Amino acid sequence: PEKEVGKTGRCRVMPMETKIVAREDCLQPHPELVFRKEEEGAFLFDPATGNLKYLNAGGVNIYELCDGRKTVGEIIAFLTACYPEVAGGQIAADTESFCAELVAMNFLIKSECHGS
Repeated sequence: PEKEVGKTGRCRVMPMETKIVAREDCLQPHPELVFRKEEEGAFLFDPATGNLKYLNAGGVNIYELCDGRKTVGEIIAFLTACYPEVAGGQIAADTESFCAELVAMNFLIKSECHGS
């Protein structure tokens, strides 16, 4: 279970089944987001909230695959095929966690799937 700090400053345990992102979800960049690619990664900036996030090359790869046409499950399958030396379960866990973090920060939003 994950821990979250509440208003009282105490941690409370969040249930594991609370999923922000499901494998059947399609995600796309928030339309007002600033995406700035750098030499070895990229920055995401949300002018409305002031949120800033650095993405390494792997994060940029996942972020760019979130185009509103592919489901999270399809992205995981694609990455698993591209990186056979990495355990598929690890790719799935990392991709789901990364996407959930970007959704929670409003960098990615859920969208209607428009087909690949």
